[in-house]
Amino acid sequence: MSEPLVTGPTRSADEVRKFPCKQCGAGLAFAPGQSVLECPYCGYREEVPVTQQAIQEYCLDTALSQIPHQEGWGTERRTLRCENCGATTTFAPGQVAGECAFCGSNKVVEENTNKQLIRPESLVPFTVKREEAVKCFREWISRLWFRPNNLKHAGQLAKISGTYLPFWTYDAFTSSHWTAEAGYHYYVTESYTETDSNGNTVQKTRQVQKTRWVPASGFRQDFFDDELVCASKGLPPKLIAGICPFQLESLIPYEASFLAGFVAEEYQVGLEEGWSTAQGRMEVEVQARCGRDVPGDTHRFLQVQTAFSHKSFKHLLLPVWVAAYLYNGQSYRFLVNGQTGKTSGEAPLSWWKIAGAVLLALLIALIVFFILRAREGATHTQIEMGLFWLQTAALTAGIPV
Repeated sequence: MSEPLVTGPTRSADEVRKFPCKQCGAGLAFAPGQSVLECPYCGYREEVPVTQQAIQEYCLDTALSQIPHQEGWGTERRTLRCENCGATTTFAPGQVAGECAFCGSNKVVEENTNKQLIRPESLVPFTVKREEAVKCFREWISRLWFRPNNLKHAGQLAKISGTYLPFWTYDAFTSSHWTAEAGYHYYVTESYTETDSNGNTVQKTRQVQKTRWVPASGFRQDFFDDELVCASKGLPPKLIAGICPFQLESLIPYEASFLAGFVAEEYQVGLEEGWSTAQGRMEVEVQARCGRDVPGDTHRFLQVQTAFSHKSFKHLLLPVWVAAYLYNGQSYRFLVNGQTGKTSGEAPLSWWKIAGAVLLALLIALIVFFILRAREGATHTQIEMGLFWLQTAALTAGIPV
């Protein structure tokens, strides 16, 4: 385990990297899936220098006891803070950004870039291209049944932004002592009386489950590797969870070139806050594992005392395509995992279509009733009338028939 990147000389402004095209002077942008920087104007391409050094884990306790060194992004960036959702994003100086990449709001203000943030240790580069992400978004919009019809037009206008989201990963060893009462099931025969169909009182027997409780205790050790915690506050956790998991075995050492042409969010969840989240998850998992260690058929009063050691972390960036759009003044988001293509989104509901679906369900039940009545003399006209209303309800709900 290495010491964290919190010591050493401050990087000077002269060391900040820029990525101009060597043919026309325009800014280069990273080409997803190709590991090259590409000029959008003249087509010039330049290989991204990827180092072969191993990705390091850093001591968490040491990092929390020191003031982080002014590392920054290692390349010139502009910073915008959204007054609507609170996200703070950075992008190349040549890019124009008048809207928030996360919520579509134009309530953004420019701020000084935070040069004291802990530089990412590693990242997963984009492999899903912009046109592929746009296709995913349009297919997703077209599959929505209970959404307003004009939402598809709003979807065509949605802006897709390639964004690197900040994450922390935490490793830790845990040593846990537990105590509980272990329960062992056994059965006893009980007698009871009931009245039979003839009105007679009869005596019967049945097997009744009982539980014998005995004290139990134990000890276990576990290792947690790469507990992933999102350090973004610009997107709802449920949406981010919808595009997970990422394939962290594809992590490569951080290189500022990969940010060229993309937005990157500064972490809003700090190192210590992120550890609190990871520790809470680990404790829940340890509690469950200790519960499975308790002998017997069941248990109660489980108490677990856990000590954490060898805690380490790394800061990384993961690729996400974000489509943010406004519908009736409300922000909605759609995400595409920039590595795997997995999607997650939110959209407004059409209560008219929901009402139509409910009506359709009721009419289906009515048709079933008519069919059953047909056997008892229901007229053919009654059945045809039921089918007519079934078709009408289906069309109202937007379901082709």
